Amino acid sequence: MTVKEKTLMMLEKNRDMFFSGEKLAEEIGVSRNAIWKAIKQLEVEGYKIEAVRNKGYRLDQENNVISSQGIRLYLNDTFKHLDIQAFTEVTSTNDEAKELAMAGATHGTLIVANEQTKGRGRYGRRFESPKDTGIYMSIILDPKQLGSIPKELLTAYVAVVVSDVLSKFSQQEVGIKWVNDLFIKGKKVAGILTEASTNLETGDIDWIVVGIGINVSTTTERFSKDIQHVATSLFNQEVSTLINRNELIADLANQLLSDTNEKNLSEVMESYRHKSIVIGEVVKFQLGDIVYEGVAQTILDDGSLVIKTTQGEEKQLRFGEISINI
Repeated sequence: MTVKEKTLMMLEKNRDMFFSGEKLAEEIGVSRNAIWKAIKQLEVEGYKIEAVRNKGYRLDQENNVISSQGIRLYLNDTFKHLDIQAFTEVTSTNDEAKELAMAGATHGTLIVANEQTKGRGRYGRRFESPKDTGIYMSIILDPKQLGSIPKELLTAYVAVVVSDVLSKFSQQEVGIKWVNDLFIKGKKVAGILTEASTNLETGDIDWIVVGIGINVSTTTERFSKDIQHVATSLFNQEVSTLINRNELIADLANQLLSDTNEKNLSEVMESYRHKSIVIGEVVKFQLGDIVYEGVAQTILDDGSLVIKTTQGEEKQLRFGEISINI
């Protein structure tokens, strides 16, 4: 690690303590001038650092900059070694992750960004990703290390995990809209985009990238007018002290990488059904050129959504898109 990174790690680990330049220099093994330069670099990058005469430096309690050092502090010991790539801005964390995956990145490699300029959802839709207010992350998964979770149900599994974690942090009920969106009180708070690469010779999946976008504290006016009526945040105000984004990212990584070897299919799908905001609701969907309307009956263990149409037919959607008035 660089002097700047080591300095940040010391400050992140001890947010309630002041460190003199001399103490930091001694702990890291560099000159006091090198520490001073590191502090200035961190301030330029947006870190709020208290500097008090005769006390030293301390990371401001309201500091909420996403960093690999900040995330690593909250990872389980098993995952402390993870490769974490933290960016101020990217076009898309999934695009960055796919490039790393093709270059041989290991299972669990984590890509995070403070802002996405071309964030994507399913079917190429735009996922709005304003800076400083959200979590935009992608994790690279090795299919051989996914335990009992079938690859085709990975998105459902991730939705359950993300819903659980967001509920814990926000103390709110977070529901799942089939297939991959998370809602609070009828509005979208997060989305999931799963992408993979298939070996054409063997038919095997070489790697999977799971992208997760979360509106943490984005105020309504930060969203475009097109989605202001359908989008919300975990905390619908820009108050950085409400949540430590590094801690939330780490908890998501801990759960995603741990639970795949512990949960079985029936447990995942039972949770998915329990969290569904679709079952029992009137939905619309399109098959070919025909638009249908009906009531969502249930979600099967293979992820299919069962709908009884207004014509009395039963349709099973394995993939696709539905609209719902909630």
